Amino acid sequence: MSFEIYSGRIDLTEPDGQRFDYERFILTVNPDGTRTLRTLTRSPKGDLLRDVNQLVAADWRPIEALGRLFYQNKAYGTVLRRVAGDKLQSMIWPQSGEIDTAEFDAPPGMTVGFHPIFHDIWKMSYLDTSHKEWQSILIHTVSNTWNGSTLGHGQQIKGQARFDGAERVTTPAGTFECQRFVWKTSHGKVIHLWRTGPHHLFVKLLVAEGDKKGSVYELSALETQKVTWPL
Repeated sequence: MSFEIYSGRIDLTEPDGQRFDYERFILTVNPDGTRTLRTLTRSPKGDLLRDVNQLVAADWRPIEALGRLFYQNKAYGTVLRRVAGDKLQSMIWPQSGEIDTAEFDAPPGMTVGFHPIFHDIWKMSYLDTSHKEWQSILIHTVSNTWNGSTLGHGQQIKGQARFDGAERVTTPAGTFECQRFVWKTSHGKVIHLWRTGPHHLFVKLLVAEGDKKGSVYELSALETQKVTWPL
């Protein structure tokens, strides 16, 4: 049995030049072709922490995701999502202990967003890279107020994105042959993203228009390990 592990760090440079240790990640390419992404994300102010685990199929279809939110040194709760067939099951455990459940449609091509910056590049995984025309993307968010004081079942939102060609990109973690994408979000932002390799590793993200214009997220450290265990 063999699998691959990619671990690293993503740093954020804000428009005023301040740089932050923003996100730590571990990506496991599993023996069955599924991929598990684990992320720990801290806000620049240091008052918010997201602990997220997401599993996708070999064809990038979401399987399950779990996220925990800590805000101002308090645990706010846990959200669990499971995609089975054409349905998404959502469960919320706030710190009060009252469990709430909901069910949504899960159309083909939908991704499940839990806000890790690494996962933003996975939102491009269904795009056709044979052309540079705009294409629709569909995301089921984790909550309407994830950065605030409540958790929710979220909603499905649409955006527009396109493949923008190949580009060699250098970050503190090295130089990578990348695919570049442009994403028009539902919140009025225009975002440029770069990924590399068959597992769509995050390399860089630039906020080109909208709130926090000029912010840059980039891969600052990367370690790769291939493991084989004898049967």
